[in-house]
Amino acid sequence: MADIEELVEQFKADATRTGAVVYEAEGAGDARDYVLKLAQERGVRHIVKSKSAVAEGIGLREHLEKAGIEVRETDIGQWIAQLAGEEAGSETDKTVEQVAELISRETGQKLEPEGDVLMAAARRFLRQSYINAGMGISGADFGIAETGTMVNLSNDGNDRLATVLPLIHVTMMKREDIVATLSDAISRIKTLVEESGGGQIPSYITYHTGRNTTGDIRGALMARAQGPEEEHIVLLGNA
Repeated sequence: MADIEELVEQFKADATRTGAVVYEAEGAGDARDYVLKLAQERGVRHIVKSKSAVAEGIGLREHLEKAGIEVRETDIGQWIAQLAGEEAGSETDKTVEQVAELISRETGQKLEPEGDVLMAAARRFLRQSYINAGMGISGADFGIAETGTMVNLSNDGNDRLATVLPLIHVTMMKREDIVATLSDAISRIKTLVEESGGGQIPSYITYHTGRNTTGDIRGALMARAQGPEEEHIVLLGNA
């Protein structure tokens, strides 16, 4: 079995072949600065971010916001917490009336305190954010070394929108989450499902490989056919 260093090197080589840029960060500060520099160099002013344990663990959103870049959380719960100016998780303490007030204020609509109404309004508002964003940031549950593929598990489709709609996409991932093969990734998913206790497979399992291109037009390889022009993968260790 390959050790983690061999897996990282294989993943970097194969991901690079797919058109992605792989950056091994020396630490949390280096990872934050890489994403900030990338956004500044590309003139990005608006970013959409899906749920990412790595990004949240290093305070990436706050770092970008301090530099004057708008970062919008797209996980509904995290977005509500962001609107309230509170830590993620605080949304569970709110009444439906409080949530309605927050979303009404952000969207400019007077919304009734009903779950279906609020979810529909939130999705409409966030959908436009994906379209307007110059960059999307998401996490990856696993990376597959043999193909340079990233695997995202989610019960909400927002991860996919943040991945394919903005011109630039950044994946934040731990080096330790790279596995050797697709079969290893599937085994890891099954283990996570079993350990969750509920035994339910996530609603969305997304496999994303490199910068999106198409060879459907004879003699031409076109970028931005159905995804970002640039794919950046930031690898970060546990330390």
